[in-house]
Formats: sequence, structure tokens, C-alpha cells
Amino acid sequence: MVKTNTNKDLLKEKGFLSQRQDDFFSMRLHAAGGNLTSDYLRAVADAADRYGKGYVHVTSRQGIEIPFVHLDDTEAARNEMDSKDIGPGASGKKIRAVVACQGDRVCKRGLIDCQGICEEIDNLYFAEPVPYKFKIAVTGCPASCLKVQENDFGIMGFSESVFVEENCVMCRACEKVCGVSAITIENGSLYLDMHKCVSCGSCIRACRKDAMQNQEQGYTIFVGGKVGKRPRMGDMLLRTSDRSVIFDVLEKSINYYRENAQEGERLGDVIDRVGLDAFRETIKYP
Repeated sequence: MVKTNTNKDLLKEKGFLSQRQDDFFSMRLHAAGGNLTSDYLRAVADAADRYGKGYVHVTSRQGIEIPFVHLDDTEAARNEMDSKDIGPGASGKKIRAVVACQGDRVCKRGLIDCQGICEEIDNLYFAEPVPYKFKIAVTGCPASCLKVQENDFGIMGFSESVFVEENCVMCRACEKVCGVSAITIENGSLYLDMHKCVSCGSCIRACRKDAMQNQEQGYTIFVGGKVGKRPRMGDMLLRTSDRSVIFDVLEKSINYYRENAQEGERLGDVIDRVGLDAFRETIKYP
């Protein structure tokens, strides 16, 4: 029987989260980026049948939990998952599993290798200790299916277009595909409004005459986002075409958070308290 907070804390470290039913736990499993192999799924299904009630819960962060694992079965369930190389999920004051879309490996709109970035970040930082919690998301384009602006650290692909007038035949393909009305054609002239443009690259893909060309492609980094009782949209920190910059800025952001966060603060709370300019100065990127 679980009677002390100490026992529950130890179980939580192994991925077991207390349910409202006495002595039952949801077993949280490590999964990154929503990519689950068939072997992983078979192992989870077997464990759900053996230790739970024959079903799993897919969390809002692409994770897997097996509810209704009884206290008496927690050790056996954890050992079985370990034997299948499936570790416990993270909770509490830790860096959580990275969420990511399929990016340019699968999605026709994907501009970056979201799964590759996700795997590398997960290998470096998953379950590392932080002052409260730290969530990371990677999305392939400005459609932001993974809601990177709602995470402590978000990475979004971008593709900035440039109009090459001599190639244009005024077919209007780019105008039709632009979802933010950044492109208009009037009186035989095309206007590209970069204040409206979100750098999704749709016009480049639509153009068959190479009149819309890729001027720069890379990564937009957002910091300080969160949801919950006091939601906050992340601030756009920078754009870069250099993949290594992502990891440099992420490392600096995590270290800054560890050094400056007060009790119960997320990264966005720290930024609000010290100011985005002060944070940016510390990170050392314009």
C-alpha cells in the first residue's frame, strides 16, 4: 500500500503517476516526437493487457500512458518495459519529452527535419533537472501544428521567398495559394507584402516558372511560451539558417533558466520578470 509521499515520489521517478483511485497508477512511458515503432506498440499493448485494463492513453504531448496499473504490479511492469528498452516518461521538475511533427521526412509542407532535431534534443536533454518544467516543440512550417509558441522553447521551419519579376507570367498560382494575402496582382504587377508574409514557402512550391524563389530557409526560435492557468505566447527570439545555432541557443536558454528562475517559475515567467532584452543579451544573439 502507498501511504507516504516518499514512496509515491519514488514511483513517480519511475514513471508512475497517482490516479484518483487508491493504489492505482498511470505508467508514463518515454516517447519522443510521436514516432513509435511497431515493436514499441506491441510491447505497450501487451503491457496494457497484462497490467492495465487493455487500453492506453495518448497524452497531449505525444506520450503514452498505461492507466490502472496496481501498486503490486508496478515493479513487474517497469521491469518489462525496461526489457523492451522503453524507459519511463518524465514528470515534475524536468525537461519533458520533445514533441515534433513529421517535418520534411513526410509532410509536403515541411521545411526542416523535425524528427532529426527532436531525436538529437531528446538524447541530450530528456529528463534533465530544471527549476520547474521545460517543454520543447519542433514544427515543420508556420502552420505550427505542434504549437511551438506554447512551449518554453519552440523551433519552427521557415522559407523566405523573393520575387523574380522577369520569370513571372502572372498565372496567379502564388496569389491563390497564399493563405495570408501577402501576394496580390493588380494591373499586371505582383506585390509581395513581407509584413504579411509568414515565410511558409507555399508560393515557392506553387510557382512553376521559378518566379518565387527561396531567399533563405531555416529555423525560427521561440522562447517562453506556456499554457495552463496563466498562458503566455512565446516570443520570437531569432531566425537562423544554421542548424547548430538551435542547440547553442537551447543550451544557453536552459542554463539561463536554471540560474535565474525563482520557485515555480517557467522560462516565460523569468523573461517577463527580467525583460526580453535582458534575456536576449545573455543569450548573445541579436
